[in-house]
Amino acid sequence: MKVRPSVKILQSQGLGSRRECENIFWNSEIFRNGIQIDPEIDEISWGDTLLIDGNTFEITQYKYVLMHKPAGYETSHLPSHNPSVFDLLPKHYIKRGLQAAGRLDLDTTGLLLFSDDGQFIHRLISGKVGTRQEIEKIYVVKGARPFTELQLKRLVEGVDLDDEPEIIYASRANLLPDGQLELGITTGKYHQVKRMVAAVGNHVDALHRRVVGPYELPVDLAPASYVEVDPAPVLSRAPDKVA
Repeated sequence: MKVRPSVKILQSQGLGSRRECENIFWNSEIFRNGIQIDPEIDEISWGDTLLIDGNTFEITQYKYVLMHKPAGYETSHLPSHNPSVFDLLPKHYIKRGLQAAGRLDLDTTGLLLFSDDGQFIHRLISGKVGTRQEIEKIYVVKGARPFTELQLKRLVEGVDLDDEPEIIYASRANLLPDGQLELGITTGKYHQVKRMVAAVGNHVDALHRRVVGPYELPVDLAPASYVEVDPAPVLSRAPDKVA
């Protein structure tokens, strides 16, 4: 028996196995854009909004999600001793293959992006969409001691980190009115911000990521909450070709 296109679409959304999605399509009460479908004659399409047994699903080829990561969560599908950020997402998002674009440490809070679009993930992790469009990540850093102008100057001029062959530069280093540091980076080294701060003679007491490239953490997005975002700012411009 030929599998209906609607069944394949439902399966692509992480709603279950092919058999489970066949059961959903034929036996569940499904409203498409507010109108109940007849499985004998109707099909589900990309872009539809479905209400299935009281639950709403946006039918999209890919998902792009921005989360306000709380402290105490690991960025891993297989966390060691703590809950996972993936526990904060709907199960069908995970089943469809949502992955995090990079990681935030257990104690780091703030903006974390997810998708099941490999190209989107790659461009965010690689840190470059084009020569003039680097992915800058901006953090708010609370130091163990007040930051000095000399420390800010050294961060921008570059610091030498153990096991790194090149000098590592901050793309910005500004002192905020509350005494915290706004630090920007365009590379993604292991524990980079913490190591950079240590290299100039301070220590990170708290770390919060506010911006990743074109995405800024909404001020009204509560910790452990998420919203879907438009991928166009990252995907609309092709990366530069390597000669």
